[in-house]
Amino acid sequence: MRGFLPTAGLILVICAVAGAATANDYFPQSVASGDPRPDSVVLWTRIDNPAIPDAIQVEVATDEAFTDVVFTRQLTASADNDWCLKVRAEGLGAYTTYYYRFVYGTGAAMEYSAVGRTKTAPTAEMAVPVRFAVAYGQDYIGRYYNTYLKLLLDHDEDIDFVVHLGDYVYETTGDPAFQNPTDERKIEFDDIDGAIPLGSEENRYYAAASLSNYRDLYRTYRSDPMLQQVHERWPMIVIWDDHEYSNDCWGATATYFNGRTDEFDEQRRRYAEQAFYEWIPTEKGLGEDGILEIDDSNLYPNSGIYRDFLYGSLLHLVLSDYRTFRPDHLVAEDAYPGTVVVDEASLAAMLGEEAWAQVRASFDPYVDMDLLGAALPILRQTATLISAGAYQMENPALDTFAAVRLAEEQLTGNVSTTFVNLLYAAAGLPAPFTPEVQAMLPRGLSYMLIGKTGMYSSTGSRNQLVYDTFNLYAAYRWLETGGAAQEAFGGQQNAWLQGTLLGSPATWKVLANSVMMTPLVIDFTHPVIAAMLPPGFPDQLRIRLGLSAEDFNGFPQKRTELLTVLGLVENAVVISGDIHASFVTDHGDGVYEFTGAAISSSSYTEEVWRRIESDPILGQIPGLEELVAFLGPLLQLSVFGDAVSPSDIIYTDTESDAFVIVDVMADTLQVTIYEILADHVFESFYDNPDGLADLFTATTFTVQDGELTPGP
Repeated sequence: MRGFLPTAGLILVICAVAGAATANDYFPQSVASGDPRPDSVVLWTRIDNPAIPDAIQVEVATDEAFTDVVFTRQLTASADNDWCLKVRAEGLGAYTTYYYRFVYGTGAAMEYSAVGRTKTAPTAEMAVPVRFAVAYGQDYIGRYYNTYLKLLLDHDEDIDFVVHLGDYVYETTGDPAFQNPTDERKIEFDDIDGAIPLGSEENRYYAAASLSNYRDLYRTYRSDPMLQQVHERWPMIVIWDDHEYSNDCWGATATYFNGRTDEFDEQRRRYAEQAFYEWIPTEKGLGEDGILEIDDSNLYPNSGIYRDFLYGSLLHLVLSDYRTFRPDHLVAEDAYPGTVVVDEASLAAMLGEEAWAQVRASFDPYVDMDLLGAALPILRQTATLISAGAYQMENPALDTFAAVRLAEEQLTGNVSTTFVNLLYAAAGLPAPFTPEVQAMLPRGLSYMLIGKTGMYSSTGSRNQLVYDTFNLYAAYRWLETGGAAQEAFGGQQNAWLQGTLLGSPATWKVLANSVMMTPLVIDFTHPVIAAMLPPGFPDQLRIRLGLSAEDFNGFPQKRTELLTVLGLVENAVVISGDIHASFVTDHGDGVYEFTGAAISSSSYTEEVWRRIESDPILGQIPGLEELVAFLGPLLQLSVFGDAVSPSDIIYTDTESDAFVIVDVMADTLQVTIYEILADHVFESFYDNPDGLADLFTATTFTVQDGELTPGP
């Protein structure tokens, strides 16, 4: 961690932290800048319902006193854009610090915004060192941005820009799984009828759905003085992840109800994107004249925030869009557990006859339910009625007719006899398939063997999967669809991404993903981990458990493809977000991935424990909470030397919040992760910045000549 001198700029920041307002009644969310180019930068503000909407001007100067103004432009605010103003300031000098402000009124009655500071990029020929910060995951509800305060205190004068990897806002008002609203930190929607009601009647909370809802999120988040100061001090380069629209989304489809209803909502996605373009200082959402203009051409399905910045000759920053074009999760939330998705012939062909013979007994015996139903209709009818009851139990909104019809649709083709036996057992009936019968049946891969046990569940779909069978299924789908089932970026972005990385002239190529590629698996069969398991740990769970299929762990062959491309690129580095934990990962071939923890969101340890606690089997095992306390080392140990996943986790912290500083130099790239235990997020240090001094740790890694070493 570098030391710093108490410059005048730092003293100003400390004064602001201590309580001085940076915004005013006319510009309540202050100012922001973003997407720096060598000759331009995007400037932003919001004016609160002006009486004279066209009496607004932006000024850019080389000094804080505005004696040398180099750019001005008249602007008009509109309620159509929530009174937000966004403009590209052009004709600027490369690698130059500028100051900007917005002015409202005429004559003697002039009102000024806070003064913002920004910086343009160097030209492609300039071999200048670059320092930037990385952030993501800034939940506001019940939480404070102490990490941003630390960033402001330590690095006010020495970074060029901030990269934000998404989850800039969270779309829910108080999800009890991870949010704790307080009187000081809460979200209230003006248009409550336009929001999606979630939870129970006794514990109701809402998800944003209308344009008004999404605007309320940004308006509230940007009321925070630390976030305002971050925007005032540095240009920000932003991409989105899922919470800007909806948790664990893909395209315009949400996942709140785990397949109980069709959650595809194109208009909701468009509203989310419109608010993003209105409030984020990005080039996206600007018209040809360089001012805010949002229409169908830049909203879903025509959206996409992938872009790149050639920041001098040393750094090429390439930003991806993981959410807009990706397909559904390989195992859908409403996948029927008994469906056999890979038959015996396909498995034998994939694995080879000799390997298949060795593992065949561990797979599911199955029958063709269409043929069996014709021969033994009573068996199929009984299984259908039991399944219909299970559907209604998990989804009370289904009437009997709809539940039976849904069960009939699922009990077709190849179905696991193990699952049918479980259905009968749940109904108190004898198993229709005896061990002798099952021994004569073909064997295949069912969703149940991947970990899908509920009719509607994220378990076995987006998280908590059987790692080995899921990866086998993923490989089958990759081959079956020619890669389309895992095309996270869409064809056009994928071609652009590969071409940009392979053709980059910069010394360092940094790929920015909103989600990470680091493997997330706990190997309960590992001798060291097995010895740590509490008494009563079920034998059926002594497996390799995949914790996530929401990120690139859910698209393993696509991850391999992307890492292969990166391995061909000299000095390729990945920065990523989403996971609420810090990871440093060696992916092989000189490709390293750096993930800092979230700015303020709940830690990954908290998230994993919540999932285990709510699991009907894992949640009943005493002693697991103590095991989860070692989550980081368990993840490291589980993938070390793993032939299936050649990536090694070099460092992890799953209990903290963090921000990251990246130093790009001619011969080296350094990454420093600043971490603070997540428990401190509920206490504001805004009026006590000195109280943070002993709470942060800094861990540095250096990449040089394709090798990663700890320390500077």
